[in-house]
Amino acid sequence: MNNISAIIVALGSPKYLAQTIGSINDLVDEIIIVDIGLAEETIERIKKNKKVIIKKEHTVPYVELIREQSKKLAKHNYVFFLDPDEIVPSNLAQIIREKYEQYDYISMPRKNIIFTKWIQHSRWWPDYQVRLFKKSAATWPLQLHGQPQLKGNGLTLEPKEEFALMHHNYERVGDYMAKMNRYAESEAQERARKHEAYSIQKALADGLSEFISRYFAADGYKDGMHGFALSFLQLMYYPLVYFYYWEAKKYEKVDHQKLVKEPLSFFKDGLYQTSHWLSRKGFVSEFSKIKHAIINSLS
Repeated sequence: MNNISAIIVALGSPKYLAQTIGSINDLVDEIIIVDIGLAEETIERIKKNKKVIIKKEHTVPYVELIREQSKKLAKHNYVFFLDPDEIVPSNLAQIIREKYEQYDYISMPRKNIIFTKWIQHSRWWPDYQVRLFKKSAATWPLQLHGQPQLKGNGLTLEPKEEFALMHHNYERVGDYMAKMNRYAESEAQERARKHEAYSIQKALADGLSEFISRYFAADGYKDGMHGFALSFLQLMYYPLVYFYYWEAKKYEKVDHQKLVKEPLSFFKDGLYQTSHWLSRKGFVSEFSKIKHAIINSLS
């Protein structure tokens, strides 16, 4: 038996939790479920597995807040962090068995299934994640989406589908929006708590950067409507953070002139960056048609 402890933080009634557990049942020695609000029927179902140990914790808005402390629950030095919607394919399990004791940590690609499709661009692939590690080799910060501080000898697996975690990420637009809303509010509250300055100008710039970098620079357009939707949803995230930040600051007054000028700057920068990337990606003729259509509509 491999000397590995798996840790899964779970809330509600995760649709894929049973499959997640099943995919590692023969790989790990214990499966610790950190319960931050699991439904009772889910608990009853998973506790039938003899390897499953359920540990109750308080509910948190995002998992990074308890990742580091949850390592203490593991009896083994090697820990395998998984989300309740991540499934370990057989090829990945096999390479872990063969190699894990030679390394302090392993970084593996992740295959994100979003709105029923594997997203292969838009910065969603190969989406490397450090999931298996020695306790002393990876330290998780408390920040949302924070990456671990690593030390020691690591292995990065090839960006091949057979070595990738299968991540059933978002099935519905509503699922995406719900998590985006929760994350945005948490980030805004954290910024306000630390007295960080954040402006609508910065929020719009960050949002635009997300769209351009994902849809054009990272070839999101190759994912079709999925790529456009995901890139645009990411654009919406930072303005939403700002609105929650504004709320946390008791709806403080914002300079009227800035509110008039910032939309103009946003659309101007967006048009400039879009034209740059359309040219760079070889869509010049398409952009010319768009430009002429805009000119004709204004004439």
